[in-house]
Amino acid sequence: MDVLEFRSKITANATLLIDGRRFGVKEVVKFRFDDGSFYVKCFLEDGYVFADDLTENMFLLVKEIKTPIQQPFPKKLEFDGQEFDFLYTAHAVAEEVQGAEIFKKGDSERFWDYQTAGGGYLSLGINDKTGERSDFYGKIVANDSIKLE
Repeated sequence: MDVLEFRSKITANATLLIDGRRFGVKEVVKFRFDDGSFYVKCFLEDGYVFADDLTENMFLLVKEIKTPIQQPFPKKLEFDGQEFDFLYTAHAVAEEVQGAEIFKKGDSERFWDYQTAGGGYLSLGINDKTGERSDFYGKIVANDSIKLE
């Protein structure tokens, strides 16, 4: 499934099949980046988050974790025995929300994303409203391993 097809079909309370594992979708949030583009982030059961990246036509499956990594965030870092390279930093505001309201419309976040050569993914985030950290760790998921039920 590509990102545009995913965006046209995803709804709260849907079921995503990712790498053969079923996840219930609790909330779907459309986040608008400061440059006007956007991404869709789905909060799933069991603390997982599934997000898209239209520019790269890819998806991420990550889970919220606590990390000891402090600002200023470096260009390279080691976490969980892996070396991560900095990809980008961005700021985004929740523009549309359907479902559980884990994020509310108007809430915003800033994040710094990292990737390993093997497809590992780490996102270090800060909630603008609360100043709380919200870090996520997981992987890039192959488009052909994603199905919507």
